[in-house]
Amino acid sequence: MNITTSLRAVALVVLPALAFVRCGGEQKVADAPSSMPSAEPPSDQPSELSPSTAQTAESIASANPTESTKAPEPKPEALNDSQIAAVTEAANSAEIAQAKVAQTKSKDAAVKTFAAMMITHHGEAKQKQAKLKLKTEESGVSTALQADAGATLDALNANSGKDFDKTYIAAQVSGHQKVLDTINDKLLPNVKDERLKAYLEEIKPTVEQHLKRAKQLQESLDSKSSSVTGAHGQTG
Repeated sequence: MNITTSLRAVALVVLPALAFVRCGGEQKVADAPSSMPSAEPPSDQPSELSPSTAQTAESIASANPTESTKAPEPKPEALNDSQIAAVTEAANSAEIAQAKVAQTKSKDAAVKTFAAMMITHHGEAKQKQAKLKLKTEESGVSTALQADAGATLDALNANSGKDFDKTYIAAQVSGHQKVLDTINDKLLPNVKDERLKAYLEEIKPTVEQHLKRAKQLQESLDSKSSSVTGAHGQTG
């Protein structure tokens, strides 16, 4: 075999190999990814809640309403003139009945004087109201007042001990405060009859006077009780 034939044989073997290597390298380069994938989670998540999540949040909110969404409580029904007249009639009658018990059972001269004043003033108020010839109609206010007055009267009738005076005067402080608040908050704001309005404006200062005197008596009785307790302590 001559040299030319040998070179041709070598070329036939080497050239296809070089072509294979070249093609394989290009294929590897083409197949290689341009960059490594990031390990961080994708940052383009939607900012809005999905429909199911939003619906769940709305259900929770509706199940827990705020104070501002609660319906306001209905206002108490305004009293008419007949109902107002029933309230004052009940108040006057209650004070007279309780004062009569106090005059019988009280051992304190000042308390007996106060009870006599109650009978006189509330008796006069009843006479003035009777002259107006007003119809009376029961309401929740007058019914509650009568229930409280009845409970107080029962307690006074059952009490004959040394604490009677304190029980009676404490009831007078509480009772006159309630009547005064009722006049200011429920009677005067709703009264229509001018004669009844004038009557309420006339008895209001008297109720205030009674409340002030009852508080003074309550302080006096408490002071006497403290003095007696102290004297017994020193004696023992």
